[in-house]
Amino acid sequence: MRDKERILMTIITRIIPGLLYGSFDKKEEYVKSYMLNPSGICKGDLVFANTSLNINDFVVGIVDHIENDCIVIREIGSNRLCNYYNESFSVINKEKLGYEILEGVQYKIYQKVIKAFGNYTNYCTRFKSISFDGNMCTVQARKAFENDLFFEVSFPYNSKTTTASIGKLLKEKDL
Repeated sequence: MRDKERILMTIITRIIPGLLYGSFDKKEEYVKSYMLNPSGICKGDLVFANTSLNINDFVVGIVDHIENDCIVIREIGSNRLCNYYNESFSVINKEKLGYEILEGVQYKIYQKVIKAFGNYTNYCTRFKSISFDGNMCTVQARKAFENDLFFEVSFPYNSKTTTASIGKLLKEKDL
C-alpha cells in the first residue's frame, strides 16, 4: 500500500468512528474547522478542504506553507504542491492517527524500529515513541506495563538504514 492510501485509510478507520460514535462536544478532538478563522492553520497540519467542489489529489493534504493570499497544500506521499485560494479547511488531529501517518523513509524507519524491538530487545522492553528531526531519528523505549521512559537512542537515518543497525543500538541500551 502506498503512503497516500495508507494514510487515507488510517483517517477513515480512526477519525470517522470518533466522529460518529463520540459525543458531539468532543468532535474537535478529531477534526477542527477553520472556516471562520483560517489564521489557526499552521505549516505541517493535515487538512481537509471543506469547500472543494471537485475531488482532487489535494483535498486531503499537508500544509506546506502559507502565503498572503493562499494556503499551499502538499499532496500526501509526494512533493506536489497546490495553491488553495478562498477555501475553507478542517484540521485533522494527527495525534489520533499515530505513526501510520509518517511518509516515505520515515515510515520505513518506523517499521524497521518496530521490527528491531521484536528481534533485538528483551521481552519486557517495548517501543514507546519515535521522532524525527532533520536526518536524526530518536527512539524511546519503555518497560512492559509501564509508560515511563526506560531508555532513548538517536541515530542518523536514510533509506539504507537497516533493522540490524537499529537493533544493535537498542541492544546496547537494553540492559
